[in-house]
Amino acid sequence: MASRNKTQKAKKENALPLVLISLTVGVLALLQNKYGRASDIYGFYGMHFYDGQHLWPFSEKILEGDTTIQHPVEYPALTGLIMWLISFLVSPSPTAIYSYYRITAAFQIVLLSICAYLVFKLSQKKYSYYFVLAPAVLYSLNRNWDIWAMAAMLLSIYLFEKKRFQLSAILLAVSIATKFFPIVLMLPIMVILLRNRQISIFIKYSLTTLSTWLIINLPFALINFDGWAYFYKFSAERGLGSASFYEITSILMPMAKFNSAHFYVLNLITLILVTYFLLKLKSIPNLSATSFFVMFGFILFNKQYSMQYVIWLSALAVISMPYIKKQHQDLLIYVYVLWQASELAFQYSFFQKLLTDVYANSATPMTITVSNTTFAYVGAVRYFLAVAFALLLARFVYLKNSADTAIKDKSIL
Repeated sequence: MASRNKTQKAKKENALPLVLISLTVGVLALLQNKYGRASDIYGFYGMHFYDGQHLWPFSEKILEGDTTIQHPVEYPALTGLIMWLISFLVSPSPTAIYSYYRITAAFQIVLLSICAYLVFKLSQKKYSYYFVLAPAVLYSLNRNWDIWAMAAMLLSIYLFEKKRFQLSAILLAVSIATKFFPIVLMLPIMVILLRNRQISIFIKYSLTTLSTWLIINLPFALINFDGWAYFYKFSAERGLGSASFYEITSILMPMAKFNSAHFYVLNLITLILVTYFLLKLKSIPNLSATSFFVMFGFILFNKQYSMQYVIWLSALAVISMPYIKKQHQDLLIYVYVLWQASELAFQYSFFQKLLTDVYANSATPMTITVSNTTFAYVGAVRYFLAVAFALLLARFVYLKNSADTAIKDKSIL
């Protein structure tokens, strides 16, 4: 018994360096962009709270001294609530917008360390560092509020693995009410539970997730339905572009024309392929090992590619790594590092291209200019490496799954 307690204590101590490092690199990420340039956090404070009135972010409003009508926030319920509550921590001043950004970033640095700890618990220590030390993850950490939903999602996965299904469902609903992306995890959850013949558990899990989501969202819808629904309407109606697969392809192949039909067809094909992969696994898959694929499939052909998507993909990629054979891990990590490098280059080229366009006709042109073509080539490399990593991971997960099944069958015989 004493030996077991000693082992458990050692495991807890092992996570401490990772947490401290994550806090340190989080601070460094803030210092790298301490004024919140190209951040929604900075931008949305300017749009909704700059006059110090703390008005409800899901309502249209006109700031004091302005005539422009600001639309409701284009985020789900809990993210809007987070924005609003943090605004009360800032005193009106000429530099309030910077204070708001830094206070939000301070919370998010803590959340990064929580995510790092959860990645540690879901994988192994050596893999967790590949998440917290990924430059692209840190570069995009404070672009918006995604890390809040990430923490809830990772905790939901952790609880699911521990078979604490009720709490897992509640945390998944919290994550969905914060970002909505994690709803895609219902696919592997369904496959896992139904293949385990746990139909009643799946029904209960689904109902708990849905009811919790409704309980969270109902007050927001009652206060201002149009403002609450703005995020969903905006997401449905927004066009294709902004660093997406469609924009990159259109720049490199001007003859290629895309519309919303292509978006739905490509996403449907991706959904079918991911579902086929999950069902093709010979033994019942693990949620940690398979969550990456549904999130990657959802993001790959999204209407827009937001730079913070790499945070979601990196965490889910890392927690899947222990579920492949050791002889495959080195190659996978090598491709992971190349993919992460391309993500950083893609982000940098995206923002430099925007600045190049802004200063193109000014008296102070950019020192480092990035053309549309250069940006597109960098984007093509990023998409290629991301797909290569996903396919390689799928192959290795399948091989490990098949090998484990063979060993299990042999032991039964």
